[in-house]
Amino acid sequence: MSVERPEMAWADEVVAFLAENLPRDPEREGWNDMAMTAYQIACEAMIALGQAEARKWGAAPLADPVQPEVLPRWDDICIAVLGLAAQHRLLSYRDPSGGIPTQTIGMGGFVLMRGEGQSPIPEPNIGASAGLGPARATDDVLSVLTALGLVADGYWTSRSEVVLWREQPRTWRMEVTRDPRFQSAAEQAVETLPQEIGEEIAKLVAISGQDIDRSLAQHEKAIEELRLRHGPKARLGRSQTPGTIRKRLAFQRCGELDWVFFRRWRMTDVWLDALQARQALQIFHDPLAKQMRSAVLPKLYPELTDFH
Repeated sequence: MSVERPEMAWADEVVAFLAENLPRDPEREGWNDMAMTAYQIACEAMIALGQAEARKWGAAPLADPVQPEVLPRWDDICIAVLGLAAQHRLLSYRDPSGGIPTQTIGMGGFVLMRGEGQSPIPEPNIGASAGLGPARATDDVLSVLTALGLVADGYWTSRSEVVLWREQPRTWRMEVTRDPRFQSAAEQAVETLPQEIGEEIAKLVAISGQDIDRSLAQHEKAIEELRLRHGPKARLGRSQTPGTIRKRLAFQRCGELDWVFFRRWRMTDVWLDALQARQALQIFHDPLAKQMRSAVLPKLYPELTDFH
C-alpha cells in the first residue's frame, strides 16, 4: 500500500493546532501530558517538530523554535492530530449505516450521545470514502486535516486510509486483518525482515529455563514476604507453576514485541531503517502494529503458540 506524502506546508498548521489544544501545565510553562496517550503523543510531536523540549511531565516550549530540516513522519503526525482531536471531542467517527451513536469510546474517537430534548446531532461533514466511514469535525480540525491531505472536498482522501487503519474507530467496525493488502503486508514483513530486527525478536521469544526459574523464585519470595506481613492464613492467590510462569512471561514479551513493531514497522514502508526510525514518533497503542505483530509471529515461529 503506497502512499504519496503531502507537501510540508502542513507543519505550521499542525503546530498551531497542537499548541492550542494540548493542556497547559498550571504551574510551569509548557504542556502537561497528564499521562494520557493522546497528550503524550501530541507532546512528542511538538518536540519532533522543533517547537518544544521534553520534560518528565510533558513538553516545554523552546524560546527560539525552529522546524527541523527533515520533518517527522507525516503519517505519525496525522495520528497525533487525530488522537488529540478525538480526545477533545472535536472529531467524532460516525456509524456508516447512518444510525445514531449511543455510547462514548476512547482512543478510537468518541461517539456522540443524544438525550431527550437535545438538539439534533449535526450531520457528518466528512463523507465516507476510500473504505472509511463518515465523521464530524470542527472547523479547526477540518482545516488541519485538509492541510495534512487527509480530507479533500468533504471526503476522506485515498492517502487517509492507511492512517485510519491505525485508528480503527469502533463505530466503523473495521476488519483490517481480512483485507488482502494486510495479508500481503504480513508476508512482506516476513520476507524482508532485517537481520537486527529478527535478532531482537528472536531474543524476546526465547524463554529459557533460567528465565522461568528466576521468575518463579521472585514470585515465591514475594509470597513469603506477604505471609510474614499478613499471616499464614492470608489469601495470596494461586501458586505458580513453571507452566503458568512461562505463559506470564510470554504475555509480557508480547508487549515488548509490540514495541518492536511500534518503533520499526509501518504499513507504507514495511521495516524502517535506522534513519527512518529516528524520524518516527513513538506511537504506542497502535492497533495496526499490534495486528501485524500477531500476524507475523506465527509465520516466524509457528511452534511458539504462546506468541500467536
